[in-house]
Amino acid sequence: MDATSLVDPRFPWEEERVQKRRLRIRAVLAGLLASAVVVVAAGPAAAQSTVPTPTYQELYRPQFHFTPGQNWMNDPNGLVYYQGEYHMFYQYNPLGHVWGNMSWGHAISRDLVHWTELPVAIRFDEQAHIWSGSVVVDKDNTSGFGSRENPPMVAIYSAAEQPSYAQSQALAYSLDRGRTWTKYAGNPVLDHPDPDFRDPKVFWYEPTQRWIMPLALSIQRKIQFYSSPNLKDWTLESEFGPEGAIAGVYEVPNLIPLPVQGNGSTETKWLLIVNINPGARAGGSGAQFFIGDFDGHRFQAQNVEPYTPPNGVVLANFEGTDYGAWSITGTAFGTGPAHGPTPGQRPIAGFQGGGFVNSRQPNDAAQGTLTSPAFQITHDFINFLVAGSDLPNLAGLPGEATINLLVDGQVVRSASGFGDEWLDWKSWDVSDLVGRSARIQIVDRAATGHILVDQITQADEAATASNERARWVDWGRDFYASITFENVPNDRQLLVGWINNWQYGDKIPTSPWRSIQSEPRDLSLRKIGGQDELIQKPAPELRKLRTPPDYTVRDRTITGARSLLGAGSRGRALDIEATFDSASADRFGLKVLVGNGQETVIGYDTTAQELYVDRTRSGDVSFHPQFASVSRAPLRLPRSGSLKLRVLVDHSVVEVFADQGQRVITDQVFPSAPSDRVELFAQRGRATVRTLKMWRMESIWWPDPITD
Repeated sequence: MDATSLVDPRFPWEEERVQKRRLRIRAVLAGLLASAVVVVAAGPAAAQSTVPTPTYQELYRPQFHFTPGQNWMNDPNGLVYYQGEYHMFYQYNPLGHVWGNMSWGHAISRDLVHWTELPVAIRFDEQAHIWSGSVVVDKDNTSGFGSRENPPMVAIYSAAEQPSYAQSQALAYSLDRGRTWTKYAGNPVLDHPDPDFRDPKVFWYEPTQRWIMPLALSIQRKIQFYSSPNLKDWTLESEFGPEGAIAGVYEVPNLIPLPVQGNGSTETKWLLIVNINPGARAGGSGAQFFIGDFDGHRFQAQNVEPYTPPNGVVLANFEGTDYGAWSITGTAFGTGPAHGPTPGQRPIAGFQGGGFVNSRQPNDAAQGTLTSPAFQITHDFINFLVAGSDLPNLAGLPGEATINLLVDGQVVRSASGFGDEWLDWKSWDVSDLVGRSARIQIVDRAATGHILVDQITQADEAATASNERARWVDWGRDFYASITFENVPNDRQLLVGWINNWQYGDKIPTSPWRSIQSEPRDLSLRKIGGQDELIQKPAPELRKLRTPPDYTVRDRTITGARSLLGAGSRGRALDIEATFDSASADRFGLKVLVGNGQETVIGYDTTAQELYVDRTRSGDVSFHPQFASVSRAPLRLPRSGSLKLRVLVDHSVVEVFADQGQRVITDQVFPSAPSDRVELFAQRGRATVRTLKMWRMESIWWPDPITD
């Protein structure tokens, strides 16, 4: 359908509403065309854009999630509420639709649902690119940038110096409700010897009358906490980390207080979100969290303890001067174990003892193999430490960097690194191979990658990686750099994350824009089974987009797969609430965006006790070999066997909230235009849908934009 043909013949009651919108649509599209010309004209003459003007009806364009009209977007930045407006700044490339030229894009909303994109707020220049950060309302004018009568909005961001990209912290301020910004002449306000020092998220801490700034020392896997009376002069208070998932670098910290609900609790805890890339549980980038206490100086996480891997029989620890009986081909592994990084390599950590395997000898271009002598498999698990490039043996990737188990000369188990230089545990279940003769082979067939390996053991138990022990904000592939709004009335905590993944983010098949921001989520803590759990729910403002009437199913028993039928039973922009009883089924749930052999499966596995989203057949998965995947989240159902789901479906994204927000999975999908059916399913048994309500969602792009 084009922009002026919005009436579905199955819903004749929408005609009057659409007629009223047509004039608005024409005005908005005309405005978008004009603004596109202005934005391009503002750039260097050599960077004139040939990107088509956005229509907001493109294939894959979400209709109720925010996307920029065109070009690349990543982290949400500077989320803040001020004078009746929600401000969403974000990492933005004003000159293209891949990462680069980082500036702060800007959109505003007065209802948290409809967004108006404004001109670039803080633009890159020859001295520095504008990386992630936050915005505060300096109500008491502690910075001196404004006055008590007209307090400034102050942006605190990481300035990435050019051409080195070394980061320091800088300020900019606005005295006109965020419409224009002035960079502080005294920048930077905070520097560090470590160049990977970024992503300030500032808030006011009333008990000490100080601004608090968590910052990531990314490569070191540390969060530092600074305090200031005026946003200009900062004092280091403490450090946190490395803790939790450590295979990837730390980025975008976010620290907020949340009251603990349930059982008459009056306790307040602090939630620290630490985003990591790569090395997330689902693969690539992700957001982990810690719950604990903060006193204005130090964050103390609860239930964080050192990990001890299971004892086992050592097959190799690489502590000798050479590889002993292991055989070498090529040059990548040198003549013996490494004891540190090679020139140009990031710092290496997580190995045991003094030696480890490093296939970057002397650089990433080197290739070869390292093969163990034969040994007998005597235990149920083989555990090992691994790091380096995430390059499994998959067609379409630029080579292979793996550790493999060979039986009869064939690869029967394989693993790759997490994508960075900190070694972490992985494990193979080899219980079916006990008694067999085997070899370990470490392979580097990548001209632009490498692998690190240490401490290979046989054991009776599996070692667990730090990302398996960590707690995750979102268990899907596409939720990163998540931060909360500042200054929201009633201390409401609203979280937004970038819906994409650094593993494949610049390859997703969207045009003329790339990337989505999540729907704002209300956060709370609830005591469940004696543990404080993070609860996330879509902001209730979203309900205003529901198009009546709702499509309803009650008390329907399912075996196999059944399509929903009738008016309102299909769509590409949907809000679904459903309650299932598991009954005897091994797996059950619903499928969305079904058609042309495509489906996105949202289900529950009763054996594994996992919620999952399967996008392996969701549409176009060809653009990256690691995109087709299944996201899983551990979830134990109550004794009743009941599962409650809230599912947001929006053309190229699904956000799944289970058990009233205790587990969340966010994944991108890219189905063809006709794929709009919804199905219910139960496998190897039956399940019952107690209630299902589904609403088609209005587009957020049509109301009149904010122009003042």
